[in-house]
Amino acid sequence: MTHNRVKVVVRVRPTSNFAHDNIEIVEDSKVVVHSNKHAVGHINNQVSDWSFPMDRVFHNAAQDSVYNNCVSQIVDKALDGYNGTVMAYGQTGAGKTFTITGSTENFQERGMIPRALSHLFQSINSMIENSVTVRVSYMEIYNEVLTDLLATEDEDPKTLTISEV
Repeated sequence: MTHNRVKVVVRVRPTSNFAHDNIEIVEDSKVVVHSNKHAVGHINNQVSDWSFPMDRVFHNAAQDSVYNNCVSQIVDKALDGYNGTVMAYGQTGAGKTFTITGSTENFQERGMIPRALSHLFQSINSMIENSVTVRVSYMEIYNEVLTDLLATEDEDPKTLTISEV
């Protein structure tokens, strides 16, 4: 059964220098951050562990695993007429671009966008009795500037505004 709600999924960038002493991934659904402020022989009333429950945590996961467990359901719901959004958030160098667009050098490492578009159009091709309109947005918010990454050169990509509702 699919729930119609925002899902929070974390993908931990594969690295040989993973902070095993400070970060613990529990049962693919929780991240626990441990502080190194354990003073021996002193009473310390500070919080030393923070627990963050997630819908899913991926560590050293392949692109297809992330897509199949997260994005494919959004594409299927879009084909049923619902809007869907995939958002990548994190600090510079965290792997957002790799997750979303992937690698052009290796087909197995293609990102969420190429996989979603392939899935979408394969599904549309099998729906011969329906007429389907596809609208895609690809936005970047960086330093509070909203940029349409699909804008043509004739359009000013910086004219988009962020507004609160």
